[in-house]
Amino acid sequence: MTFKTYLQEKASYTRTIASQMALSMIPITKEISKSLGYGKSITVFHATTIQHLEGLKKLGKTDKQISTFTKGLGSLIGAISTKPEVIAKLEGTADMVFQGDIFSNPDKSGRRWVNTKNHKKSKFMDDALNGKVVDKMLELTGSTETFESIIWGFSTKKYIELFESLTNKEQKMITDMYISNANQLMTNTMYQDIFLDIQSGKAKSSPGGYDEIIMSRFKVIGVYSIEANKYKYDHSMAQYDIEKLGYDYLGHISKDDFRNFSLQTF
Repeated sequence: MTFKTYLQEKASYTRTIASQMALSMIPITKEISKSLGYGKSITVFHATTIQHLEGLKKLGKTDKQISTFTKGLGSLIGAISTKPEVIAKLEGTADMVFQGDIFSNPDKSGRRWVNTKNHKKSKFMDDALNGKVVDKMLELTGSTETFESIIWGFSTKKYIELFESLTNKEQKMITDMYISNANQLMTNTMYQDIFLDIQSGKAKSSPGGYDEIIMSRFKVIGVYSIEANKYKYDHSMAQYDIEKLGYDYLGHISKDDFRNFSLQTF
């Protein structure tokens, strides 16, 4: 199984970097994590399938990011894009912590992106992230479109068409410009405050009762089977499959335990 397969996460993976930029999303870079005070070790959980579990150890040795949690498994099960069979307990670097599911999306490199559109000041983000970027794309392509029609008109299609009409060298320049803008924003107190609102769940109607922690550089402590899909009844087979992949089996989590599932209880 390739890392690309592991990172797919169904619908979320279908977004290209261009579509992430078109929506003025924030890439979770190491620079942004450092600016916001992250980078410390933390213990978390990751819900996945046996197939995806196969590559988890190797993935943990890279800078590719995954979405994890510390609480609220019961609420989280319905929000995960795959049907989880197991819960891996991980220890590693927290690149970002959100109170509630922030619906982060991975790109093909494994970096995750966060939506800013739920915030009342999202237009400030649009201007700061995409103002010069869109102007540069319009200049390079000679397009008669405007920033307003593309960004505030929510025309993701036009943005992507502009981006894809550029040469590979120009696409890299535009992507680097956007990510540089994002890194610079997070050193500015006003934009940090907007992002902290998104982190705390204030920009959402409901946090959902669970959290989302973006992780990289982690190790797998062990794996639980869960009563949600394949191993609902045959717990012994779950243990066999998990140990066959070289992981410590930490036990089975029943549906009755979902509501209280957190680092404090497991």
